Amino acid sequence: MVMDETEKAVFDLIETYNGRSIFTLKRFQLKHDTDLNHDFRMDPLDAYDLLEEFAEKFSINPSDINFERYFPEHNGKAEKALTIQLLVDSARAGHWIDK
Repeated sequence: MVMDETEKAVFDLIETYNGRSIFTLKRFQLKHDTDLNHDFRMDPLDAYDLLEEFAEKFSINPSDINFERYFPEHNGKAEKALTIQLLVDSARAGHWIDK
């Protein structure tokens, strides 16, 4: 599958948060349907930083992103998955599409 520039830029940004596992020394395989909370098990502080960087890089209004929807306080169940595809689609649209 060929990626366009926007898609590649989103994956590259997320990849900066993709450290090696201490057990296997491998990186998590990122896919379009990867949920950054459930699958990737991203730390909420890292996820917040990622979304700030994402908003700045792709000119998205950060106040449109309801962080609690994807990473609820007190480790509750997320209302919605924060997938890489959502980030790609929002970057292409120029605004946060999941309101």
